[in-house]
Amino acid sequence: MFRRSFLKSLASAVPFGLAGKASARESSATSGRDYFGELGLTPMINAAGAYSAYGGARMRPEVVAAMRYAATHKVKMRELHDAVGARIASLVGSEAAMVTSGATAAMVLGTAACMTLGDEEKMRQLPDPGGLRNEIIIQKKHRYTYDRALTVAGGTLVEVETEDDVRRRVSDRTAMMFFLLPTQQGDDIPADRYLALANELGVPSFCDAATTTPPAMNVVDGVSKGFDLICYSGGKGLRGPYSAGLLLGREDLIRFARRHGAPNDLSIGRGMKVSAEEYLGMLVALETGLKISEADDFAYKRARFDVIVAAISDIPSVTTRIFVATGHAKELYLDIDWDENVIGLSRPEFIQALRDHNPAVEIRLTLFSAGRIQLSATVMDDGEEVIVGQIIRNTFLAYT
Repeated sequence: MFRRSFLKSLASAVPFGLAGKASARESSATSGRDYFGELGLTPMINAAGAYSAYGGARMRPEVVAAMRYAATHKVKMRELHDAVGARIASLVGSEAAMVTSGATAAMVLGTAACMTLGDEEKMRQLPDPGGLRNEIIIQKKHRYTYDRALTVAGGTLVEVETEDDVRRRVSDRTAMMFFLLPTQQGDDIPADRYLALANELGVPSFCDAATTTPPAMNVVDGVSKGFDLICYSGGKGLRGPYSAGLLLGREDLIRFARRHGAPNDLSIGRGMKVSAEEYLGMLVALETGLKISEADDFAYKRARFDVIVAAISDIPSVTTRIFVATGHAKELYLDIDWDENVIGLSRPEFIQALRDHNPAVEIRLTLFSAGRIQLSATVMDDGEEVIVGQIIRNTFLAYT
């Protein structure tokens, strides 16, 4: 009963006005209205990271400005797509580029491009795979939630584990070879060998590298690996529009992929529209991200973590550690631990206490933190680290 009462009373621990200002600052500055408040929504501070469930990353100010410009200045969409694609391709060193409505859409359009190779009759046929090259070679360890996107256009997944498997399974029905970067289970065939096989067998190669940023320079590195197509999420590590993504690679395949998207009425991706705001916002997100060094990015995040650490460092048994996560995407996290014999609060109860607060606080999903309590500063706005530190402090003290 005490814990339930505490969770209700904790809402007053941080003045709502302070939290409201941090959460709705930009909205108030432009219109004077708190739209989420009018809808009865509880404010949330995202200390978890750029997860889709939490709206992706916070767009950089430069991106917001570019999107406002595009909303009030009209040009022909095809010309905008051409110009943005050419600029992005020059920035990352690819033959061609296109902005998509997210990385999943990039996978759908790229797969459709490899299946039809610009043949209009075949384009009309999708998603009926009859008579088409529709088989997609994929390593068994690379199977994951989002590989369903490879089947939307009518593709069929063909699992392999060895190089001999690849040679046996590639046929005149093979549309492409797919590679996931990074994987949770590792590789049976590493990227360089997989690419060599694709080139040897004359099969287009596609890489999903959606989650390999930040830093933005990883896009340049990914393109340099030599995949025929590679895609990225725009609304996470690149801090672009939430519903945008990038598809980069061979000029002919990008051209075919564009024909499968809006505004082309014959396309399977007709509903995967990209607005002028997203085209321009994605370009500016990439331009801006490529100018920010990893050291500067980490310094910005570390300063926010230091505020949280200072707020809880005097609480008995609490320990903290700031560390860089290993993997292709280099991200900084704050790990918080405590002795439950001193602070009578379990990890799940702690997470729920933060969620029940107003404003709510979300932390890194335990699925990705091996069950530990970890925070990300990627999406926190200026001043929100003060609020988070006070909420965590009050939560611990109530159970000490």
